[in-house]
Amino acid sequence: MIIDELEYYQAVDRAIYAAELADWLPARLFDIHTHAWLPQHCRQPISSERVGLVFEAESVSREELDEAYALLFPGKTVEYCVFGMPLTVIDREANNAYIAAQIDRQRVYGLHIPGLDDSAEVLAERIRAGGYSGFKPYLSYVTWKDLEDIRIIDFVTQSQLEVAHAHGLLIMLHVPRNTRLPDPDNLRDLEMIAARYPGAKVILAHGGRAYSRPLIDRALAVVAALPNMYFDFSNVQQAEVVEAILARMPPERVMYGSDIPVATVRGTMFMLNGQRVAITRKPFPWSISSARPGQLRCTFMGYEQVRAMKTACERLGYTAADVQRLFYDNARALIDSAGRP
Repeated sequence: MIIDELEYYQAVDRAIYAAELADWLPARLFDIHTHAWLPQHCRQPISSERVGLVFEAESVSREELDEAYALLFPGKTVEYCVFGMPLTVIDREANNAYIAAQIDRQRVYGLHIPGLDDSAEVLAERIRAGGYSGFKPYLSYVTWKDLEDIRIIDFVTQSQLEVAHAHGLLIMLHVPRNTRLPDPDNLRDLEMIAARYPGAKVILAHGGRAYSRPLIDRALAVVAALPNMYFDFSNVQQAEVVEAILARMPPERVMYGSDIPVATVRGTMFMLNGQRVAITRKPFPWSISSARPGQLRCTFMGYEQVRAMKTACERLGYTAADVQRLFYDNARALIDSAGRP
């Protein structure tokens, strides 16, 4: 179970949901960004991975994922696109097979985690056989470079781009580097992908990891002009960032994502002098917490994200129909388009 403290949930989390979010959210949600993997897929502890991770779960099964949606969004129907945990400590092939077994292309869709050496022919066949809607590449597989030197084109390979372009597939992209989306190399790589592989549908996860208004403002002038670039808002907890993206991007190219298990952590994240900072109810090595665990009255990061989205939508005068497009229609249309060249 990835949501704990159930008495606290009833007293605090559920009350916040009922008072602030339940009536505002549409009846159906589509989560374009969520993870699942099993304990037996882990070759080593998740914590031993060299990339920084903001959660504590050592696994999230399909059953735990469904249970989390029921607790986070009671009374709502949630459809989702799920993929594994793309880390070197995870058995990638076993995790991919598990994801493929969950895909029904009615409520559950999935992305394949590719290997860096996979040929276009191998990738195309695995996508077809598994019923996937695209790829989730990740920087952790680039082990021969320092993290801050990794470029998008190091882990989003030519083979992936060729297959995504030819078949109209999704690429869920976590942009690298602490300088995040406005990094000049990141923007150059995105411009290249848009020009050479326009059939690929690139989702910039976590709002491009630009968790502050100055960061996203510097990037939007470039990204908004690239017609095959999309944003999900997974783990974006700043209303100003959401507002900037909604105001500049074509409305059909923005969508909801949760990033479970991150969404189930109780706390909040923000940027401080260019550094990501997390404040959490429970103490973690990567967060700030109280000296005595449990003193901070935090709710789920997933709720902090929806709060930010709600504030931005209200500032921009979004109607209920606009909110439904943001939380359901856009992602569903994009996932339905996957596989169309």
